[in-house]
Amino acid sequence: MQDHNSRFPTVSKILFLRQFLWGAAFYGTFVLLTKFFLIDLNYSEADTIMMMGAFGAVGPVFSAVGGFVADKYIGAFRAVYIGYAAYLVGFVLLGIGASDLNVPLSIFSIALIGYARGLSATCPTVLLGNSYSETNRDAFQQGLTVNYSINNLGSFSAKYLFPFLIAYLAYQGVFFISGLLMACNLILFFKFRKELANVGNNLDRAPLPLMTWAIFIVGSIATLGLVFWIFSNLDMGKYILYSLGIGAIGYFIYEITKATRAYQFKMTAVLIIVCILIVFYFFYGQMFTSMNMYAINLMGDELLGFIPIHPESNMAFNPLWCFILGGPMIQIYAWLDRKGYSPTIPTKIAGAFVLSAIAFTLLALSSESMGPDGKISANWILLVHFFQAGAEVILIALGAGFIFEMVPRYLAAFSVGLRAVAISLSGILAAVIATKIALPKDIVFTPEVVEAVYTGYFYMLAQIAAFMSVLTFALSRAIQGLILRGEALEAEENTGETEVASLLN
Repeated sequence: MQDHNSRFPTVSKILFLRQFLWGAAFYGTFVLLTKFFLIDLNYSEADTIMMMGAFGAVGPVFSAVGGFVADKYIGAFRAVYIGYAAYLVGFVLLGIGASDLNVPLSIFSIALIGYARGLSATCPTVLLGNSYSETNRDAFQQGLTVNYSINNLGSFSAKYLFPFLIAYLAYQGVFFISGLLMACNLILFFKFRKELANVGNNLDRAPLPLMTWAIFIVGSIATLGLVFWIFSNLDMGKYILYSLGIGAIGYFIYEITKATRAYQFKMTAVLIIVCILIVFYFFYGQMFTSMNMYAINLMGDELLGFIPIHPESNMAFNPLWCFILGGPMIQIYAWLDRKGYSPTIPTKIAGAFVLSAIAFTLLALSSESMGPDGKISANWILLVHFFQAGAEVILIALGAGFIFEMVPRYLAAFSVGLRAVAISLSGILAAVIATKIALPKDIVFTPEVVEAVYTGYFYMLAQIAAFMSVLTFALSRAIQGLILRGEALEAEENTGETEVASLLN
């Protein structure tokens, strides 16, 4: 039997391994898709940017729906288990589609992967949170940070190595490797299914009615069809993503009106945070769209003067820095805590915007330093990702935990999905904006072209990030006030319940 009060309960260790395998499989495939669509499937630069934006957005926006389904109908463990089976099929079909450059099959494959991500994304956080006791929440926050670092280790490994494997295995072979990694996850979940189901919700510990399974299957087929249509019709599909995201936020507002007074204050704070995060993740979404295309077009193939690197592997810099910075960030927070200062979530977000402003300023400066070979040094991109990853580390690992602690348990998976909704809405918006700097495939990159297309765009992003840092810091006191008021009311409610219980006894 596992110890729910230990620093790392048994189930948490299983979930850490799951996170490494998933991070390598998903992000290793993600890093290859831009050039796969751009070159092998002959998409235009603008269409490729939109496809990558949609691929990054579909899973997160549907994760709110997946969280709702897990909370209300099938259970958190089942949602992950079924989702990972869908991942496996998606990666295998993507490999088959790549082998003969079958565009419809390739689109269907990434639609299936998007569905899988939407169904399963929020539930590992619920499983991890439930593996810790109610009196062991500090250890849960540490577990989230470790889980995030392990995800980045898997992501970095695959993002750096997979582009090199293309020369030996072609795209289909590397996509099959992602399928093999997900197969390992399924075996892991099958072996430890009892332990994992025990930290799921009540639905995981009881058989489901046949009608529930039938509704779930029909709903899954309809969802998969919708996702496939979105990828096949991106001009109209983006509005569906917008609508789903806004609808999820609207449902959360509806739940606020039904919650207790204590939770109304805390959930209102979550709502404000989510709106701010939508703006933050717009900058995060640039990593997969404008920043990635900029690097593919212009980044040199040598890092620090001696490390070979493919331009599409530039996204590996992000998880590398996130993995490196995770430990020091924990130490900084611990040092601040010893000094009697614990920054609030809004203050951390304001700091993250400052780092994003620095990152995009450096990116604009890099565009002014093209070498005689027509390339930008990879060292610039590495430095840019240092600051952007710093911003991400401040928020990502703590955001899910913060939301988990602020909402009723019956809304846990759905509410954690709101963070993913923020990623989705801002990701598709980032793609739409990034298409404004898309270029023809046959263009010759001169300093004048680079300055006209990229420099002003990146400086504009830096200025917006700087403004948001000031605005978020100004709102931090009001947000923290809502949280404290909610906690005070919750304490009063608990005291009242205790007094009533004592009188009855």
